[in-house]
Amino acid sequence: MTGWVDQLANGDQHAAAQLWQHISVRLQEFARLKLDVKTRRSYDEQDAANSAFHSLCRGLTDGRFQVENRDALWGLLAVVTSRKISAQRRYVKRQKRGGGAVSGESGFGEAGINGVNGIQQAPDVLAEVSESCAQLLDAIPDESMKKIVLLKFQGATNGEVADELKCTRRTIERKLERIRRIWVEAGLHHEAK
Repeated sequence: MTGWVDQLANGDQHAAAQLWQHISVRLQEFARLKLDVKTRRSYDEQDAANSAFHSLCRGLTDGRFQVENRDALWGLLAVVTSRKISAQRRYVKRQKRGGGAVSGESGFGEAGINGVNGIQQAPDVLAEVSESCAQLLDAIPDESMKKIVLLKFQGATNGEVADELKCTRRTIERKLERIRRIWVEAGLHHEAK
């Protein structure tokens, strides 16, 4: 196997085909174990294995990857495959939330958002809400906590906030509790009895 890797690093496509033949089943099995149900709907173990192997070939040819032995090869493939799957998982979540694009008025048809009948608030009510939100945010000293508040204001769940900030849900819950204490101490929030 290391002979094929050396040949592949020198641009031998026949070595790539032989190496793929040798590792594809095991690599696909590894990817299958890493994939979750939601991601698998659009990206299966064959996609992950093919993408990881393609990146390996490119990396070896470009000299970015060095593989000394079979174990190093499998370790590298495991890391690359795991990262490909994680990137795909993030992509699927991003698509679910609108693909990272600003939604604009297109979701509201040709009339745009102005064509949607809704409850109109008086300007003084909107100003009061805006001022209250600003006071709540100003009371928080930490930027990461401010980001949590903004995401919660937008309706994000604790799990979505955790995904966005790349931390655990429990971390978000602890920070939300700390935010509530800050607001209570500042007189901006009343504790539920």
